[in-house]
Amino acid sequence: MPDPLAPTMLTKIRAFARREQDAGLLEALRQAGKSAYQELLDAEQARVQGSPWEASPAVAGQLLASWNAYVLQILGETLLDADYAADPGTVGYVPEVTFGQVSEWFGAVEGWLSRARQARSNPDHDLAAELALPAGLPPWIEVDPCPQEHLTALLAAVPPIREHAEVALHALGAEGLPPERRAIVNRLRQMSAEAAAAVDYALGLRTPKHNPRLHELIENNLKQALELWFQIGQLAAMPRLLTTGYRPPRPAARPDVSRLPGGARFDPWALTDPRSLSRWRADKRARQAVKEMWEFDDNPAQTMAAKAEIDAALAAGDIAPISIKGGGTCYYECPWPALYEVRRPVRIMGRGLRVMQQFTLRTSADDIPAGGRFTRELVTGPFRATDEIDYCDPDGEH
Repeated sequence: MPDPLAPTMLTKIRAFARREQDAGLLEALRQAGKSAYQELLDAEQARVQGSPWEASPAVAGQLLASWNAYVLQILGETLLDADYAADPGTVGYVPEVTFGQVSEWFGAVEGWLSRARQARSNPDHDLAAELALPAGLPPWIEVDPCPQEHLTALLAAVPPIREHAEVALHALGAEGLPPERRAIVNRLRQMSAEAAAAVDYALGLRTPKHNPRLHELIENNLKQALELWFQIGQLAAMPRLLTTGYRPPRPAARPDVSRLPGGARFDPWALTDPRSLSRWRADKRARQAVKEMWEFDDNPAQTMAAKAEIDAALAAGDIAPISIKGGGTCYYECPWPALYEVRRPVRIMGRGLRVMQQFTLRTSADDIPAGGRFTRELVTGPFRATDEIDYCDPDGEH
């Protein structure tokens, strides 16, 4: 029987022209990972034979690991299928960013399946003694702009993942539980409500016409919901994790649309270090530089989402603003953002930052005159004081 995904010569030519990658490896990983569905069913059967609260560490570990494999398999499959549906002319090939993201998800399935089977075969197995749990999803592959099919895939993945997470939560019960267990259930319900609210907000932002600013907000909210349900499933499988200093994932960065350029509450100085703000506001050339920076920003929603991540980390105490030797508090380049130091390991803009690491958010239009793109990135220190001021004048006019 012929392989329905076997590419024709025309398909190969189209894929080569678009620089897409052969998805043969991904399809092999998809097929190998399909056992995640049966593994989750087997684990759930073990759970229904008794209370999740009384489950042995081995049973809890089997359920947790099989849940993780299931979620990752769903995510990989929905993204592959969304790409094929969006571009039927290159079925069997995918863009580089899609290949990278699906590889991250499918590549992690095998490890969790192995853990689930180890727990199933060894009644003394304790997964929590081996791994830091609950685990987070593999890194999101960031690309600007995010392909529409990635958004379609996230939307398709939500219903099955949400349904299974809520079933697991329901299995914990509520009535008649002692206060400490009831508190755990209530906390998980709150997390589930937060995830559901993020999805509802994302769905409410959709419009018939593509809007890159809204696209970014929708994507962030869907990612946050999936992260939460991924952890809810693990915590419902092993509720004792909630008694060992668990910290839920930080809410998705949701920049207020009214604070974006053109919005009623837009502040062009939103990215500037508050401690040096009066200096730059009094500088005519700085005022012009900040104005031009926003004019050249091709995705201000993404810029403000990055700032919102930093603000959330600051509020949580994960980072702190710093002054460097010489009294400097801001980066030398427009829009002169604050400098920070990491107090606890944190992830910002998809990048892990270690304790004591210095960083700032750099936004610049300097590369645009040469045909480049707007820069939006984290710059890490250590920083030093300088008398240099870069006004970043992309149009060459003062």
